[in-house]
Amino acid sequence: MSEQQGDRPAAPEARDAAPPKGVTREAVDWGFKLLAGRAPVSPAEFEAFKALPNLNALRRAFTNTESFHEFFDSILNGYPSYTVPLFLIRPPATAALDWRFAPPDLEHPGSQLCTAAQFADPAFSEIIEAMGLRPARTRAKWEHAWMVSVLATAGLIEPGRRGLAIDAGRERVASLVASRGVEVLAIGSETGDERSIEARRSRLFYPEMVHIEEFDRLVRFAAFEPTAIGSFPAASMDFCFSFGMPGRLRSIEATLAFLEASLVPLRPGGLALHCLDFNLSSDKTTWELPNLVILRRCDIEALAERLAPAGHSILTFNTHPGAEQMDEQVSAPPTSTRGHRQRHGLVVATSFGLAIRKAG
Repeated sequence: MSEQQGDRPAAPEARDAAPPKGVTREAVDWGFKLLAGRAPVSPAEFEAFKALPNLNALRRAFTNTESFHEFFDSILNGYPSYTVPLFLIRPPATAALDWRFAPPDLEHPGSQLCTAAQFADPAFSEIIEAMGLRPARTRAKWEHAWMVSVLATAGLIEPGRRGLAIDAGRERVASLVASRGVEVLAIGSETGDERSIEARRSRLFYPEMVHIEEFDRLVRFAAFEPTAIGSFPAASMDFCFSFGMPGRLRSIEATLAFLEASLVPLRPGGLALHCLDFNLSSDKTTWELPNLVILRRCDIEALAERLAPAGHSILTFNTHPGAEQMDEQVSAPPTSTRGHRQRHGLVVATSFGLAIRKAG
């Protein structure tokens, strides 16, 4: 975890004392009962806690479990909850950002957070139904709706436009825009033969949205390493988009470099749209793990400063986290119901739609 603070320096007599020799099995048992409120998920998990050097380390480890945070969050309101920190309300420290703090919507989208009110926005229902889905309050559906809303507002969903789907999986955006005459090139780190490449392309096909003839004419897949997007043919696309790339890039710095490089394939004035995890609880402490990278507000501000000298800009940066009761509620995996706020240890995160306009 980035920016994690340690304990205060120990007193001289404590430093001179013999180091403790681990914790007892009984202490670990009580830690699971009192702090985690559950049994170990496996013998390996129990042994991992048992291997900690002392009781302070054991206490810190248990109070950083998802089940402890879910319990702690629920003490005041009766359910796991979230409150808005001051750093989201403050104006940015850089003049490179057009900043706003107002309830976001999908009628006038910018760079914004997923909030409960947007699920009731008529644009959300319209876009989700156009994708052949039932409206539901999930982050994945919000991300699709936000992305299509930005493209539509910018006039980029029309015949003759070209879009680049970066590290494409089974997202429905390609089929939707192809049904409106947009040409889509999907790229990914595919190393197989033509059959496996065609299989990757076929995952993007949804017959409820586009006829197979139109899909075959307009949607292609090419093997291209997404992390090398800076070497893609320049100025050949009207827009590009990605979902969840930071977790595959494993660090904040690699993510910022990727976001900047994603402008290379775009024509002047083109849009780069990226959906990622955003830290709602801290502008300092966050996660950089092999499968989870959560960006902070300060990272978006740093990106804006990197982009400004070349004339690139982030569309209006709105840090309003929502004002409905559902925006207070937090889920902590593993849970049966996943809301649009998730806790990851110390960090509460949600989806963030980042829109960058290339200079020109």
